[in-house]
Amino acid sequence: MRVEIKLTGSLFREIARDLARAHPFAAERVGFVLGRLGSLAKDGKVVIFTRYHSIPDDQYVDDPTVGARVGSAALTWAMQAVYHGRPARERIFHIHMHGHIGEPRMSRVDNRDIPRLMPGFRSVSPEAPHGIVILSLDHGSGWVWLPAHNEPVCADTVCVIGAPVEVFERRVTR
Repeated sequence: MRVEIKLTGSLFREIARDLARAHPFAAERVGFVLGRLGSLAKDGKVVIFTRYHSIPDDQYVDDPTVGARVGSAALTWAMQAVYHGRPARERIFHIHMHGHIGEPRMSRVDNRDIPRLMPGFRSVSPEAPHGIVILSLDHGSGWVWLPAHNEPVCADTVCVIGAPVEVFERRVTR
């Protein structure tokens, strides 16, 4: 199934600026981006991001074994945003940045820890897809857990709509 992620240039710049900020003790920042689901031709799906939530400094947990760890207040906000979402049935995606050039992939820590968030998101909004987006300095990758699927679908593209338009396509084969 083809899956695309789209967001405006202004939202992309807001996210990139926030994720690039230094944190008092975490090695990286994370946030949540919310959006809506649409359909593409031939049963494909598009997730259109609409807003970003920056996680406040005091909601990070000081854990030097990972780049960033957020506490229960940040996760509670995310689950409440999905459950009480305006507009209804919003989707929530964990987002963070890897500071390199090229297509980002999940690190071992990302692969171990971030998918553990999905059951909580899905429990409050099971009809909605949720997922992960990782940005690099010049690319983006996404993983989407669709309703009734236990494994994520890799987004084929992450598209930044605006001037200039950016399209980050997956370079790996299925």
